[in-house]
Order: sequence, then structure tokens, then C-alpha cells
Amino acid sequence: MDEILRPLIEKVRHASMVDEEALLFSWRSACELINDGVPGALVECGTWKGGCSFGLALAQRAVFGRVVRPVYMLDSFEGLPPADGRDGPAAIEYQSRPDDPGYLDNCRAPLPQVLATRDSLSLSESECPIRPGWFSETVPPLRSELLAQGIAWLRVDCDWYAPVRFVLDELEPLVAEGGVVILDDYYAWDGCARAAHDYLSHNDIPYRLRQEGSGFIWAWFRKQQSRGLSDPL
Repeated sequence: MDEILRPLIEKVRHASMVDEEALLFSWRSACELINDGVPGALVECGTWKGGCSFGLALAQRAVFGRVVRPVYMLDSFEGLPPADGRDGPAAIEYQSRPDDPGYLDNCRAPLPQVLATRDSLSLSESECPIRPGWFSETVPPLRSELLAQGIAWLRVDCDWYAPVRFVLDELEPLVAEGGVVILDDYYAWDGCARAAHDYLSHNDIPYRLRQEGSGFIWAWFRKQQSRGLSDPL
């Protein structure tokens, strides 16, 4: 499947900070869930300029001939909220250095630019619905909207503790059995790791966090309430 998906990277490279390996994993995992009939929508929380999400819609076209499942895109488009103590000293330092080349305007992405990219890729609002605003405003309505169909694939790219924990609290319960949750910042920021651990512990969930990536490393888990003796590791 990677040979089908790889040519899409150049189409969205300008609109994503995600490296090539992580993009391919994201798109491949979602397409495999669709192919396997795992029910539910595809949701990315924290899209920046939209490259990963737009690529996922294009990946569905390449693999299935059409966008089978809409890709819901949630972002403030105003940058990251202030980090707090749970996010660790690296996060606090990052936000204190706006002149650093890696600051990237605090991950701000002008919404008109994102909409223009969607149009340039011939993607529609129904295929890539964009929900601008802080997660406290946009996630609860989406949760209500998706209660019936659920979520098959959830990519959490929210950086800090508070938004990662909020997204997991609100949306992870909607993820179907066998679905995939990607934690983009698990190894990058302390807050994301803390939020993931706290969520799993608080809810007494035995999901196994898995590591991927040879350069940039990310974590993910497959939703499986329990493991039988004959289940693959």
C-alpha cells in the first residue's frame, strides 16, 4: 500500500510538519481499518495546515477510488494554548522563544490558507469537514454528532496535557473496538505522555502503547478491551 500512498506526500508536504514515515503510517492504518470494516469516522485533533488530513482523504481516493469516510479536522487555527507545569520545562521554554526558527508562530495556521489548500486539492467540505475553534468548543458537538457511528481512527496531535486529556476523555470512548488512536506528541512533550498515562490509568484500560518511527518517534494503540491467550501480540 505504501507504493500507492507515497506519491501523495509531495502534494501535502507544504501543509504538514509530520515526517514521511509518520504520514504513511497514518494513512495506511486508516485505510486498513476501512478495508477491515472497522466502523466509524476518521478524526484528527490538531491539524495545523491540514496536510495529514488532506492526505488521508487523497489516500482513500487512491486506494478505494473515493473518499469512503470523511476526515474531520479540528484545530484552533490560532496556535497552541499556553503550556503549564504538566507540560514540562521544554514546552515552557518553547513558548518563551518566539524568535526561534522552530517556533513556527506557535503552530498557528490561518484558516483561509487551509481552506485554499483544500480547494487546490479538489476536496470538499463533506470530504474534509473543518471545525475551527478551541477543542472545548468543537469537540463536544462533534462527539454528539458521532455518537451513532463512532470513530475508527483518531489522531491526537494536541501537544499539551490539557488538550490531549480533553480529547481522550471526550472522543476515545467513541473509538470502535479494533480502532486506532495515534498520539503524535507522546515522545515529544511531557504533557502528552502524562495525559495518556493518566487517561488509561483513570479508566483502568489495558491498551498497549506501541512505538513507531525511526527518526521522529510517535506512539499509538489499538483499542482492545482485553487480550486473550490466542490473540497476537
